[in-house]
Amino acid sequence: MSKSVAKNLILLSLCLLFGCRQDNSNKLNDYTVIDVINNFGKYQEISVSEFVSELEHIPLDTNDSCLIAGVRCLIVTPSHIFIQGYVGGSAPGLLLPGATRCFAFSRDGRFICEIGRVGQGPGEYQNMNGLFIDEKKQLLYIETYRTLLEYSWDGVFRRSINKPQAMNGDFISGVFFVRDNVFIGHIPNRRDNEMCKFNLFDITGQVFKSFDRHVKFERPGRGVSMYDNAMPPYRISEDIFVKEYANDTLFCLNEQNELIPQFVFDLGKYTYTAETGNKEVGQQMMMMDEIIIPHSLRPVIGTHNYVYFSVSVRNTNIPKPAWINERAQGFMILGIYDISNKKTRLLYQEDPIIRKEGLINDLDGGFSFWPKYYTSSNELVDVYQAHEMKEMLTEQYFAGHTIKNPQAHQKLKELLSNLDYEDNPVVVIAKLKK
Repeated sequence: MSKSVAKNLILLSLCLLFGCRQDNSNKLNDYTVIDVINNFGKYQEISVSEFVSELEHIPLDTNDSCLIAGVRCLIVTPSHIFIQGYVGGSAPGLLLPGATRCFAFSRDGRFICEIGRVGQGPGEYQNMNGLFIDEKKQLLYIETYRTLLEYSWDGVFRRSINKPQAMNGDFISGVFFVRDNVFIGHIPNRRDNEMCKFNLFDITGQVFKSFDRHVKFERPGRGVSMYDNAMPPYRISEDIFVKEYANDTLFCLNEQNELIPQFVFDLGKYTYTAETGNKEVGQQMMMMDEIIIPHSLRPVIGTHNYVYFSVSVRNTNIPKPAWINERAQGFMILGIYDISNKKTRLLYQEDPIIRKEGLINDLDGGFSFWPKYYTSSNELVDVYQAHEMKEMLTEQYFAGHTIKNPQAHQKLKELLSNLDYEDNPVVVIAKLKK
């Protein structure tokens, strides 16, 4: 056999072996740049009425079966509201303090049922890592460390799906439903041996497509850092958007199951690089100069027209906003990217009276709004704590704010009069302008 024939056979074998792994290097010039670095210091006070025509406040039922101390994740559909809520240590020995449970409500806030329960039997979990839905089939998934638990929207357990394992033995995390019994999950690169960053797998737990990790590092030992993880994915129609915390690129998984670079956050010299990843986790990680997008508490949310994001800034020479203490080592900035006009704006984000982050609510005069979920009906969703609304939304507060919709303002005041300090959170749905 000649050397050229042998070489071709080897190349053919490699193509067959790795054919399911996608390399996006030929598509790296198709992305849109979100200019963050050149907009620092140009902070703007932005009103919610620029984007939103109406705000709907939905108080969630409060009873002994659904006491919610805080919201980790919420999902809103035309018929249901699902809450992954903090409930404290209500099940000693099984549910850790600060752990979460899943509750289903109707769209108008009526309590329907708890989905799943704490335990070790079928349809039970010890701790919940995530929550997502298949809206067309009306299925809800609770992600645990090893499995996905599938339920109907009325709380009936259907089956358990095993999650794939990475090369280092960890299970895939940050799972999200794609379509037709297909899921996408993220693989944190705890060491230098994870070749892939995202995997597609089916209901049998079998990976059928992997996406290469292009930025690799050699961190000493087995370190664990939040920056190795991925943000919660979000959906726009049939497109799924995913991003690792430390990566400056927001990817789109399209209907052909191609992972395409869609947006790149321009962070200048502060971009998280392989050299940054090489450092040990812990104190050394906390001392380095960095900008990470998104901030862990403010995931990226996108619509057809805008990208809502946040930037966590640490130990840089970037001028701090006026509301940030000069001695603070880090701060967070909210930002909005206008897709059609290709314009980035960073928010002067705090309400001038109570320092609450987000778009200033000039419609009904209530709390500032910042999206935590995007619905299939082209709505943005936020959530407020009842006790904060009772404490802070006073006549003095209202007097310091513009109110463009007096009728909506009166409805908000009626809600406040019927709200109790210990009530469950209030879900706020923003109807976007067309």
